[in-house]
Amino acid sequence: MTGSSPQYDSQSLPLSLADIDEETIEVALEQGTNLAITLSPDRQRIAMDLQGILWVMPISGGEARRLTDDLGDIAWPRWSPDGARIVFQSYRSGNFHLWSIDPAGDDLRQLTHGEFDYREPCFSPDSRELAFASDRGGRFAIYAMDLASGAMRSIAAEAAELSEPAWSPDGAWIAFVRDGQLACVSSRGGDRVHPAVARCQHPGALLAAPAWTPGGQSLMYRMLTGKHRDWRTSRLCIDGTALTPEDVEVFPLPVAFVDDDIFLHTAHGEIRRSSLSRGFLGVVPFRATVAVKRHRYARRWRDYASDAPRRVKGISFPVISPDAGHVAFGALNQLWLLKIGDARPQPLTDDVYAKIWPAFSPDGKQLAYICDRGGNMDIWVRDLATGLDRQLTHAAHALKQCVWAPDGGRLACGSADGVIYVVDAKTGELTRTWHQTVWSGRPSWSPDGTRLTLAAVQPYSARYREARNTILIYDIESADTRYYPPAPQGALDVRNANGPLWIAGGGSHEGARSRLLFTMRGELWSLGIDAAFQPVGDSQRVTEILCDALSADATGRNVLFLSNAALYILELERGNLTPVPLDLEWTVHRPDHRTVIHAGRMWDGAADAALTDVDIVIERDRIVSVSPHDEARFSGADDPRTAHIDASALTVMPGMIDMHTHREMGNQLGARDPRIFLSFGITSTRGLSDNPYLALENKESVDAGKRAGPRHFGTGDALDGTRTFWDGMRPIADVAQLDRELERAAQLEYDLIKCYVRLPPDLQQRATLGAHALGIPITSHYLFPAVAFGGDGYEHMGETSRFGYSRTGSALGTMYDDVLALSAAAGCYRTPTLFGLEAMLGDTPSLIEDDRRVAVLFTHADREALRRAAAGGPSKPIPSVARQVDAIVRMIDAGVKVVTGSDYPMVAPAISLHLNLRAMVRYGMRPIDALKTATRDAGAALYPDLGTIVPGALADLVFVDGDPTVNIDDATHVNGVMIGGKYRTVESLLAPFEHVAQKGEFRAQSPARQVNDAANPTARAQYWWHDPRWIECVQASCCGMLVPLDLLAEGQPMRGFGTWGKGYRERAL
Repeated sequence: MTGSSPQYDSQSLPLSLADIDEETIEVALEQGTNLAITLSPDRQRIAMDLQGILWVMPISGGEARRLTDDLGDIAWPRWSPDGARIVFQSYRSGNFHLWSIDPAGDDLRQLTHGEFDYREPCFSPDSRELAFASDRGGRFAIYAMDLASGAMRSIAAEAAELSEPAWSPDGAWIAFVRDGQLACVSSRGGDRVHPAVARCQHPGALLAAPAWTPGGQSLMYRMLTGKHRDWRTSRLCIDGTALTPEDVEVFPLPVAFVDDDIFLHTAHGEIRRSSLSRGFLGVVPFRATVAVKRHRYARRWRDYASDAPRRVKGISFPVISPDAGHVAFGALNQLWLLKIGDARPQPLTDDVYAKIWPAFSPDGKQLAYICDRGGNMDIWVRDLATGLDRQLTHAAHALKQCVWAPDGGRLACGSADGVIYVVDAKTGELTRTWHQTVWSGRPSWSPDGTRLTLAAVQPYSARYREARNTILIYDIESADTRYYPPAPQGALDVRNANGPLWIAGGGSHEGARSRLLFTMRGELWSLGIDAAFQPVGDSQRVTEILCDALSADATGRNVLFLSNAALYILELERGNLTPVPLDLEWTVHRPDHRTVIHAGRMWDGAADAALTDVDIVIERDRIVSVSPHDEARFSGADDPRTAHIDASALTVMPGMIDMHTHREMGNQLGARDPRIFLSFGITSTRGLSDNPYLALENKESVDAGKRAGPRHFGTGDALDGTRTFWDGMRPIADVAQLDRELERAAQLEYDLIKCYVRLPPDLQQRATLGAHALGIPITSHYLFPAVAFGGDGYEHMGETSRFGYSRTGSALGTMYDDVLALSAAAGCYRTPTLFGLEAMLGDTPSLIEDDRRVAVLFTHADREALRRAAAGGPSKPIPSVARQVDAIVRMIDAGVKVVTGSDYPMVAPAISLHLNLRAMVRYGMRPIDALKTATRDAGAALYPDLGTIVPGALADLVFVDGDPTVNIDDATHVNGVMIGGKYRTVESLLAPFEHVAQKGEFRAQSPARQVNDAANPTARAQYWWHDPRWIECVQASCCGMLVPLDLLAEGQPMRGFGTWGKGYRERAL
């Protein structure tokens, strides 16, 4: 199946592609990252997986011939012993399935189908069967398939995760990996144990890629040693003995034997020829040519120049009142109440604090919401008649997603500690009911108040975290927990406020007493629930327009939702859809005065050194001149239109930019979040997967001057495949749904689009064309084939991958030349997000121990985690980070745009960006070059008038003590910050929380009353993913696969989750 990727007709896209020019550039690859090989049975040819493409070439190397296209995304090739077929796993169809092709590149066949993954195929010696790993049984297990009939049989299935089968040469045994160690079973069943396995024991290491020696007496495999985020060696072993030196990085893929002594394996970006008796013999050279595309399109930029009023689109979590007469919602940093029929809403609040998740009481007289007016994100209740607010809870953790019970005496809510609580509506007493899985959705009460339903993740296995969003129903009294799919092979949309919403009455569902409303594929659906609280019949589609943020009145007959920033009420029984008029506008806040700054030192973001004694003149929100200091400019200090800032003892530099955040994820820090970023000199952030309406509300609030915070450039929910993990990932099932998402991106004015790890390649290609038609960039975790589609950038230094290993960086943090060549040719940017840096706080513990920003704005749990890291003393070198910084330097030298990001809230806000900069300097970069990745270069990728101090640029500035261009640590010594000409001191940013800093610490020592403790063991027995160890594990990292407890880096703090705990953790690969 040779050929280029299919081209899409522009008429089939929702937007015109006429303004996109395309340049195709051929790139010759002579190294590969985690490339895999297999040999033909005559030992004359090599088949190779390089960057997801299947290639063949002579065993001596040379020019590789391509067999598959950019959409195949293949891995783990295996040549059949009879030489007729090459089998591999492919993600072409949106799940991993087994495919085969003949060695000439013809007759491509799909061998498995369905919703499960089929991975790591291996032929039986007679070529009649394939062994493989699959999650079709609820865990990854080993199966065999008869190639003639397609019949499958189980080889090995355990409570553990099994993978990577290897059939012995005599056909009697199948070796495989069991939770990071080797195991073996008879290919025909039985309890016999092969003696080779006993020789392959490496406690404390991770083993992978078993392969038999030709005689079938020994096993070869890859052994990874070290700790989470600090892997030290990756070596090839045989029967417990290492064959390769520590300085050679072996890839986690099987070897291929040429004869009884000589074998090929992949390491160090190469195909290596080695001997059991003589060691390394040489490199097999190869050259494989791929094509990347550069799209030239009319970029749409945010409009900061116009003073014209704009319609509010950032409407957060609107809810309809019980009598269907009012709507409460968040916008422009306040809560609002809209009387339906009167388009002008009334503000309910007027303060600087965060307010989110409004919920009407059943009688409509009170409005509960989450607010940090008292320090943490607690439940507050407003009496709508008197306008009085009272703080209901004083929780130890940030609360979220509050909703009233039908009796009005209780509320249910989620929490940052992963627990669903029931709250007494009078006393605020918290009762722990159920431990969430992973970022579950807003709960909804059954009409009789005995049960809760919510959107929850249901994994396919523990080996990979991506799962299906399903319906969970929980009995509050008995703790009985049940999962139900919304439809066969279907998945709920994002897990926040999109249902399930439980309403009375079965409607058209035969046999139903009540029903659940939810969104699936972006549309509204309904599922009947019978008297036993179980689904009855099939789900029914209710609407065909995009729906978000569902709520219903007391009768359940009127449903409110958002569709592309407009409110609608759907009358369920009649199907009438009525727009809800809303007249709410905002304008860009631009000061009406001139500002003159006298800077003792000024670095413009581009030069190789700071200047001294400089004046910066700002008109409204933009810089108009930068020139040597002239005292005459300060002689008119009494001019009412001119503000003067004396920064003669400070360094003024461009505001820093965090290019990788998820600031709306959980909203645990409330109004502290934006103030933390500003107080550490970060004046812009880029959001990569957030609730689209929360992200838009944040953008509008800051741009309108209604919230003190950094400018925010965001997308909506990341586009993912039918399996997702994070609550804000949108599972995309088909082209029609993707096109609806592109229309949402247009209507909500996204600044970019992000594709996540299980979006199929053909949909990622279409998303790239759609994003560029909108005039916005697209990014993902993948380099290739994304750049073959015209992608603009990619994230991380070794991303979460659907393969279990990365193709942009190795386990040890090394970047190989294929990644460098593709990145440079594509002209894309890369956001490193260096991890595992918290120990560096021990180099400057005063940043944590003595800094008032940390004391006032960080929560007690966050402060304690950071203090533990800082108390460790001077940090030790981290070789993997050193290799990643070396990769950054090589990319910059090759012309790749490197922009710095943190991946907050996976890590501490703001501080983690500074740790990234410090790590760059520690491992070889000049301070000024590290700073450019967070200023000039980030600004060039984000918005052209950010990141520099030049005439015409937006006046986003940081005032620091010291000189960060010489000492990178000085970048944290922020004295003041300016956004668009609006100057704020650090003291003013701290002020709203000065009076509550100690209160938060006290509350953290007062846990809620706990009930139903017996529910957890029961749930863990039935649903292993309810085990708190697994939950903590997958929450603690954004990248990789699970590793055993003894391979974790002890004491590593994670924002919001304390320190590394027990159980399994994910490792970044």
